[in-house]
Amino acid sequence: MKRMSIQLAVAAIAVLMAVPAKAQEKVVFAYIEEPPFNATIDGKPQGYDIEVAKAVLSRMGIKDVEFVKKEFPDLMPGVAAGKWTMNTGLFVTPERCKNVAYSNPIWSLVDGMIVRAGNPKHITSYASVAASDARLGVVKDTVEVGRAKTAGVPPERLIEFRNQDEIIAEIKKGNVDAYAATSFGHRALLASLKDPELELAEPFEPLMKDGHPVVDFGAYSFNKANGAFIARFNVELAKFLGSEEHRAILDKYGFGPDEITPALTAKSEELCK
Repeated sequence: MKRMSIQLAVAAIAVLMAVPAKAQEKVVFAYIEEPPFNATIDGKPQGYDIEVAKAVLSRMGIKDVEFVKKEFPDLMPGVAAGKWTMNTGLFVTPERCKNVAYSNPIWSLVDGMIVRAGNPKHITSYASVAASDARLGVVKDTVEVGRAKTAGVPPERLIEFRNQDEIIAEIKKGNVDAYAATSFGHRALLASLKDPELELAEPFEPLMKDGHPVVDFGAYSFNKANGAFIARFNVELAKFLGSEEHRAILDKYGFGPDEITPALTAKSEELCK
């Protein structure tokens, strides 16, 4: 009887080991409308951040991925509260690291601004906004809010919105003079809009440090309690970045060496310090 019990136990363990438990996991991925990182096209979520996440999760054995569209201010509180599994790529900052955990970076970007055609306020930097009477639009809770304040843009001329569509609409109405976000994202947005009333502020001087533009790193964010999951994710992410499949996604969404190369060796653990 004892021998039979042992045999049954061994058989049960063998069955359990043969079942890919990880494949049964479900991930809920929160994103915002911000091409080329994320966009809803023909009712389906698409974009660089989404395709990279799907590829990495697939390598982890996870096929059940649900995408939920949110507004930017909802992302950090939502994942921190465990309302979903992970967020689209967001800048890694020490302040944010107090509330969420990050994967390692998936892109690196510098700032830029969208203005009305002809750049009537002659905007070339955050400092130029502060020195003029220009009204700056920013998405609520983004890093650009703090940068504008640091540059001296007064509160009455720093207008926060829940998404970029609202800012673009106000620029076209003449209620906002510039929209601060990433230069790369702005180029993609303008290419999709094809609106002759809008243009990228050029030349534009981003914040500088030690004579070089400040480069920000974006990474997926998670609830801090999901340490084991994040560790697994980072292992597969490291294998994926730089692969043929990854390069195809980069080309598809217009990413070049400037947006990717610095991210390949950066670690969020260091960026959080």
